[in-house]
Amino acid sequence: MIAGAMFALRNRAVDSTTDLVTKVVPAQNAIAHLSTSYSEQENRVRAFLLTDDPFFLEAYEAEQNNAVKLRETIRRHLASDPVVQELEHQVAAIAAAWRRESVEPLIARSGEPGPTTLSAAARQSEEQRANALRSALIELRTRVDGIAAAKTAQADAARNVAIWLNGSLVVVGLLFWAAAILLLRNSLTRPLRTLVFQVNHVSEGDLDRPVQAAGPPELRTVARAVEAMRARILSETRRTAQMQEELARHEKDERHRAEQDFATVVDALGEGVLVLSSSGVIESANPAAHHILGVTESELVGSTPMSWRLFDQEGMALSEETLRPPWPGNLVNAEVVRFEGADGRSVWLAVTTRALHTAAGAPYKVVMSFADITEARTAQNRLEHEATHDPLTGLANRTLVLRHLEHARQGQQSTAVLFLDLDNFKIINDSLGHAVGDEVLRNAGQQLVRATPPDDLVGRLGGDEFVVLAHDDIDDDSLGERSKILLAALAEPIRVDGRQLHVNGSIGMVVSEPGDDRTGQDLLRDADVAMYQAKARGGGCSAYFDVDLRKRVQRHMDLEQDLRRAVHQEQLWVAYQPVVDLGTGSTVAVEGLLRWRHPAHGSIPPGEFIPVAEESDLINSVSAHMLRTATRQVAAERERHQLDLGLNANLSPRQLDDPGLRALVQRALADSGLPGRALCLEITEEAIMQDPTAAARVLHALRELDVSLAIDDFGTGYSSLAQLRRLPLDTLKIDRSFITDLGASDELRIIVTSVVTMAHGIGLEVVAEGVETAQQLDFLGSIGCDRVQGYYLSKPIAIEELMASPPRSWTRGDRLRADDP
Repeated sequence: MIAGAMFALRNRAVDSTTDLVTKVVPAQNAIAHLSTSYSEQENRVRAFLLTDDPFFLEAYEAEQNNAVKLRETIRRHLASDPVVQELEHQVAAIAAAWRRESVEPLIARSGEPGPTTLSAAARQSEEQRANALRSALIELRTRVDGIAAAKTAQADAARNVAIWLNGSLVVVGLLFWAAAILLLRNSLTRPLRTLVFQVNHVSEGDLDRPVQAAGPPELRTVARAVEAMRARILSETRRTAQMQEELARHEKDERHRAEQDFATVVDALGEGVLVLSSSGVIESANPAAHHILGVTESELVGSTPMSWRLFDQEGMALSEETLRPPWPGNLVNAEVVRFEGADGRSVWLAVTTRALHTAAGAPYKVVMSFADITEARTAQNRLEHEATHDPLTGLANRTLVLRHLEHARQGQQSTAVLFLDLDNFKIINDSLGHAVGDEVLRNAGQQLVRATPPDDLVGRLGGDEFVVLAHDDIDDDSLGERSKILLAALAEPIRVDGRQLHVNGSIGMVVSEPGDDRTGQDLLRDADVAMYQAKARGGGCSAYFDVDLRKRVQRHMDLEQDLRRAVHQEQLWVAYQPVVDLGTGSTVAVEGLLRWRHPAHGSIPPGEFIPVAEESDLINSVSAHMLRTATRQVAAERERHQLDLGLNANLSPRQLDDPGLRALVQRALADSGLPGRALCLEITEEAIMQDPTAAARVLHALRELDVSLAIDDFGTGYSSLAQLRRLPLDTLKIDRSFITDLGASDELRIIVTSVVTMAHGIGLEVVAEGVETAQQLDFLGSIGCDRVQGYYLSKPIAIEELMASPPRSWTRGDRLRADDP
């Protein structure tokens, strides 16, 4: 029975040892590799986000596939343990969640230029997921270690019990044979004593000395039985010891193989890897670390990071307190630092540190890994410079200017914005070409930089617009002096392609004090408005932005927005001023003048809203609305009263550039039924002189519609009668500025008389605008002016009112033929 129990226990020990060697130990090794794989996945993702190198993403995918195989190994070897299966499932779930909720979004965000920087909250969330995964792996490893300990304990217990049974069997046998020896003592004393002596040695564990058979056959039989027992016990003991040695050797080989595999992987990494002691001394380094840092192994091993010259991203040297142990209190994740070697070479590093947990517990060693991101950093800096600087002049662009303004506002710092625009730069571009214009802009930028203190920021916003940001000496006197210096610098001659050019500029200035809630865009807008104020004064000067100017600008913006809705909401209407023929004294035409009845502000003067329309893209649509309305109304009144009444309609300068102008006039005439000969289109002298050749083409195209053409506001521009002779014009309208002071100025009477005479000489009919007195009317009639219009005859009124009350009329010898209104 004892022998049977010994056999069963021996089989149990063999089974436990076999499970330990073939299942538990491989599972332990797989868990160790799995922990390393997840750590490598995290490092690969960080390196990919910092460098945007697809190699790291491929390495991450390879490590992920390796992790799947390792989990499968754990499940296969310990399939009989439900706890291990559950813990392995938890690890897989946490790893999948980490990839889905953290890694994939981070990879998706890596499309932005340069390294992806995690916010504090994102970094904390990332660390929490990593800690959860590490905790699950530790719990799984603890469970498998427990299984290994249990299997080892089972095997040891079975072996110990087997040894105990062997001893018991020896003792029982000894007792049995002792009794027999006592019976045979008289005849077997000496052989028996020898046998007892040998049995005692066996019972004391001396199994190396064989039991010798001597004496009578009975004692020989006993001796052979004891010897067989000793030999069996010795065989079992040696077999057990051999199995233990084999198990220890197997564990050692597996551990050595895992260490070799890990060392091979670390040596093959492109990242630098250092192992630091708990006191911060570098114990080992892989080849990549030597290559990246540019130091030998002897220089690196034994040193401490505290002896390195390290700087943060702002260029500040990292203090010893930042790098000093104890660990792991100073552990970092993807920290970007700059390493400066003894030879002055700088390398940008993305550093990650992790505590190296061992069975010995605290204090921990630390694994420090770092990737060389110098090229990525250089590319990032280049992209940042290109994104924040003007490619033509190298000055700060709008993005960088707005960034500086926002920093100043958040830092409660006083800031002055000097908005500078080159005067008449378009003439240089149009006459000399854009290449010369670009060179002028580059020279202008350089001159502004030379005339500006080093702490001020000079930028180009686009076109010929520059800006200077100043923070010191920004009172009114200092800013006035600054603007004079800048304008003087611009006025210096520039030589381009053998030409000496002179440019000037206008400057608008605005100051932002702490507490000012205007954004950078608002400040640029206000300075731009002030600059246009300077241009309105003739250019070559500066102007300050003030509250009244802001109100005017705000009203200007409000009017522009309201004017966009005015056409559709029928707020625009046409007033008509009669044009009287001085020969017959009758009204022969009316001039249509656009009026705006605003629902909130009442009647808006044309002198206020017409410039708003001309400065925006509204003038064409507003003018088209006016032309359609006027032609329709005048055509209706002509038919109703059977009048041969003409319509004078104004064309804006921008309408001359509209390729659809001819079609617009043609449709208006067709839709209203007004004959072309009844429509006179008036174009200002200034509009024609901007581009006489182009204006002539447009006027000839309009003349094909049988309409008549008049030059309006004559005398305010730079045209001559010789130029007008080459244009298809019918009428010349003398500007009201010549008529207003006609009675008080002999020179004006001579000028007006000459204009009428010369206009008649080239076949043009003459109309005088702005007639407000009887004396003006008499004089114009006396010099042969053909037609007149003005407040003396009638102010602009609605068509219904005009038709109901005829205006004053005049003929020679009978000045007033109608009662005063």
